[in-house]
Amino acid sequence: MWKNSKETYGSVSKFLHWLIFILVVCIILPLGYFMGDVADKPLRSQLVNIHKLIGLVILVLMLLRLIWAVNNIKPSLPAGTPTWQRWSERWMHFLLYAALIVMPVSGWVGSVAGGKSPHLGSINFSLPLAHSKSLSDFAFDDIHIPLAVIIIILVSIHALAAFYHHFVKKDDVLRRMLPRIKKD
Repeated sequence: MWKNSKETYGSVSKFLHWLIFILVVCIILPLGYFMGDVADKPLRSQLVNIHKLIGLVILVLMLLRLIWAVNNIKPSLPAGTPTWQRWSERWMHFLLYAALIVMPVSGWVGSVAGGKSPHLGSINFSLPLAHSKSLSDFAFDDIHIPLAVIIIILVSIHALAAFYHHFVKKDDVLRRMLPRIKKD
């Protein structure tokens, strides 16, 4: 089942969800946190560029996920879910989508404005921006870095809510986003 249903998420939604999760939580956040501590300048430069490229991949994946979500039904929360939890779920998803789109955009803008566009070999992923230290500093110091902390908080709350549904409420909210395992 590629598309979502009223009961569960489809394969495309699950794939995008878990791929973005892996890229953000397992790769981009740890890399972003530790890459500045690498003493070897050429290695640090490569790690920073990898961080930027993965950020651009996340941006593309999030835009695809947004398009997919807008054009697909969203599985319903279990009957009897309190209004405040329904409202919280909607806001949490909105904030996660917004943060995971604004985060790579701010990094991209900051990099380009700082004169260090992400690149893959000789291909530069630039933007039509003039070099500007103040824009670069704003993009990184006022948006990108604080947003990393916000994303960690949002992902943590999101995961805790999923575990709450699974272990406390014992409903299918978590299971409907898990990959389906075929049984023989």
